[in-house]
Amino acid sequence: YTDDQKISMSLPSLRIDNFSEELLNRIKSVRKSGLTFAPEAGTQRLRDVINKNITEKDVLRSCALAFAGGYTTVKLYFMLGLPTEMDEDIRGITELARKVVDLFYSMPSRPKGKVSVSVSCATFVPKPHTPFQYEPQITGEEIAHKQDVLVKSNTNRRIEVHYHHSDTSLLEGVFARGDRRLGKVLLRAFEKGCRFDSWDETFRFPLWEEAFAECGLDPAFYANRTRSFEEILPWSHLDYGITEEFLQRENRRAHEAVPTPNCRQQCAGCGIQALMGGACFGK
Repeated sequence: YTDDQKISMSLPSLRIDNFSEELLNRIKSVRKSGLTFAPEAGTQRLRDVINKNITEKDVLRSCALAFAGGYTTVKLYFMLGLPTEMDEDIRGITELARKVVDLFYSMPSRPKGKVSVSVSCATFVPKPHTPFQYEPQITGEEIAHKQDVLVKSNTNRRIEVHYHHSDTSLLEGVFARGDRRLGKVLLRAFEKGCRFDSWDETFRFPLWEEAFAECGLDPAFYANRTRSFEEILPWSHLDYGITEEFLQRENRRAHEAVPTPNCRQQCAGCGIQALMGGACFGK
């Protein structure tokens, strides 16, 4: 239908484990749009921690399909500040990007021109109702260090490295796991003139700091501390089927870098079966 209407289809991010030549042809049928893949972590150990269930081989296979299909530019999306992350995991990001560059030039029938690999890194924000809801977000100082390691690890001119503003990431971390007391912070920040905060040119973090101080709240309390399994969380009263026991078990497995199989392959016992009357989304 989109072909008949001369409408180009662009996808924000593609699953590496099911990217195919058929999907590639559909995406570029009207106009060749950009391709973004999300390895999310630079080493296999850290991909196992976050239960990504993809390998470096999967990433390179998808990029090879893209190059064989005429692409010379791909974007790789990663996160900084994942639980248990070390500097070597960060260096693994640019190392994986370098392997993608080398892959392009090793292909006998590659497209004409030079390859360009864009590496985009967002700061990880722990979210409610996930195994990492108990984890601390890294501090502004840690973000700056990790971004510095990332930039210095890139020595390839075919790789461009981009990362998110650390102050914006801090606010995301605060409001992702905040409670009702943050309502007055939002109102106070608005009264002080905070508008369009996702735009760098209008984002004024000092005003947010003033709003928190005037409301007697510390952003670090929400963003940068570890929650115990026993703590009652602002969203603990919400029941959506997934059990706390499952989230805590998955958190422990993450710290051991033990991935959990996809529920299409093996039921993980998350608790949704009881809500669905014994059925499972993976079946």
